[in-house]
Amino acid sequence: MPRFALGLAMLLALAAPAAAQGRVYGSLTDESGAVLPAVEVRALLRDDSGETTRSVITDATGKYQLNGLTEGNWVITASLPGFETATYRQTVHTGDSLDWSPTLELGSIQETITITTTPPDPTERRETPRAVAAAPPPPPPAPAGPVRVGGNIKPPRKIASVSPLYPADAVSQGIGGVVILRATIAIDGSVRDVTTLRSPNESLTQAASNAIAGWEFTPTLLNGSPVATRMTATFNFVNK
Repeated sequence: MPRFALGLAMLLALAAPAAAQGRVYGSLTDESGAVLPAVEVRALLRDDSGETTRSVITDATGKYQLNGLTEGNWVITASLPGFETATYRQTVHTGDSLDWSPTLELGSIQETITITTTPPDPTERRETPRAVAAAPPPPPPAPAGPVRVGGNIKPPRKIASVSPLYPADAVSQGIGGVVILRATIAIDGSVRDVTTLRSPNESLTQAASNAIAGWEFTPTLLNGSPVATRMTATFNFVNK
């Protein structure tokens, strides 16, 4: 065999395993449909040989490619501050070319309140200080062409808060514990769709639900437009 042909054959043989590996690609957007640059997309494989990771960052148009994925069960995540991490579990086979293009949802707001049997302040409803919120960091510059870049979040700010009253029956029975509620901050800043995730007592649940219904927020802004946001509120009832 001529030396040139032999060398070409060897190069093709060396390149074949890399070409045969799988890849995952896609484009990431926020809930408004705008593309998300600077998202970390990470792939993790755990098998008998140990742990393998691949990591890339989405470009200015929200696109990414994870190349060189060997056969196995990969866990792929996409994460960006202010958003919930998206997760994709996929078995990758030799030669696979898989499209994963999730929409990243806004992260959940967390509120924690402690209520004791100490007599409460007679003013149940109060306005929280209206401090000027820090301006969010500007989004990366948009690429040329009709591409709308997203990811610009202005989080909600509580402007009215109602403190729960410790129920008299729970006080007399020495009942305390943690009530966790999930709710939605609507686009007008009101609290809606309250559901109970955890509670030790119905009276405590009712007290927490009555309070959260009176909370008010400034709207969450995504790319300048108001959007609904999930919220988890934890009420710690301490019966002293």
